[in-house]
Amino acid sequence: MSLTNAPVTPSGEYEANETRNCSPTDSKSSGDSTMSTYRLVVDVYLVSTLCVVGWVGNALSVAVLRRDRRHYKHGTTNWLLQSLAIVDTAFLATSVLIQPLKTIHNQMAWDNGGGDHHHGGLWWFHRVYPYVEPHAWALASTAQTMTVWLVLLVTVDRYFAFCLPMKVRQSF
Repeated sequence: MSLTNAPVTPSGEYEANETRNCSPTDSKSSGDSTMSTYRLVVDVYLVSTLCVVGWVGNALSVAVLRRDRRHYKHGTTNWLLQSLAIVDTAFLATSVLIQPLKTIHNQMAWDNGGGDHHHGGLWWFHRVYPYVEPHAWALASTAQTMTVWLVLLVTVDRYFAFCLPMKVRQSF
């Protein structure tokens, strides 16, 4: 099936108004339920846990690197590693906006009747999230690109420090 003529929602997904190469089934079928459970566990619980662990690891990295009292504390490697931890934290923050919150947004049965008290007052989330997601993708892409370039800079810095130690001026 070609999705070229399918309308696109604000969250960037195609609306499912056509059949998908299989026989129509009830949305409560066991296959849909199993897939919903799988997506909920992986996209929400696993990704959120990994992001929290990453935030803690990055915070510890910055704390340790800032407390380093050696003579090269103000050197490029220390600064690059702190910058890498900060940019990685930004990427993890946008990853939470993209994957777990998108899954929650897509999996919840939202009340289209305008009930403000549906889902404990989260009606605003259903209305706002489709407009937040494109910006989260842009920020995530920027943070990911910055992470790649910082890793490259750390590699070049370490190359010069180990392979050409006499030609590189030490920063004190």
